Amino acid sequence: MSILQKAPIFSSCNKEILRCFLEGNRYRLRRKSADLPIAHMGDECSDVMILIEGTVYTNMTNDADKEVVIETIKGPLILAPAFVYGEDNRLPVNIIAKTECVILYIDKSSFLDILSKDKNMMTAFIRILSDRCCRLSRRVHEDNLRSLKERVVEYLRINGSIDNIQWVSRIFGVARPSLSRVLSELADDGLIERTSGSIVLKKV
Repeated sequence: MSILQKAPIFSSCNKEILRCFLEGNRYRLRRKSADLPIAHMGDECSDVMILIEGTVYTNMTNDADKEVVIETIKGPLILAPAFVYGEDNRLPVNIIAKTECVILYIDKSSFLDILSKDKNMMTAFIRILSDRCCRLSRRVHEDNLRSLKERVVEYLRINGSIDNIQWVSRIFGVARPSLSRVLSELADDGLIERTSGSIVLKKV
């Protein structure tokens, strides 16, 4: 039970309901090493996946092997919640372990049964869906309406630093030389600086 309660969606769940669920043994735990795929784009979401421990990232690729990292997710958090109960419930992204991970798989009908019995948990699930939609909406806005230079500055404001240019270029879906060129321009403009191997916004 302590493992399940690490996930926010279970933290406010009625303990008796959770105990009955565990006794029914309708879940399984899997461990994945870093850099191994957890799920592939196009896979059917037959289970609710909850990242109990570790960090994963999601990406999209095309036939030309161009990659865009969609988001990085640190556990405990539910993975791909918006697609589990959709009419077309196939994953639109790949899910890959960035560090060693522990994933909890719950049959979606069993998960729905828990939601129907616990109002707090149902509310938490709806909130997770809403928050995820808001984040993706902001991402679409950033990708389509902002220049790369503006996106880099916003990334630094939110994350504090750029420690790995190659990784951040994957997040932005651009070639590393393109990102390096923008970083040089921002440095020339006096907006960023290097400190101990990291790139940060310059304090004014």
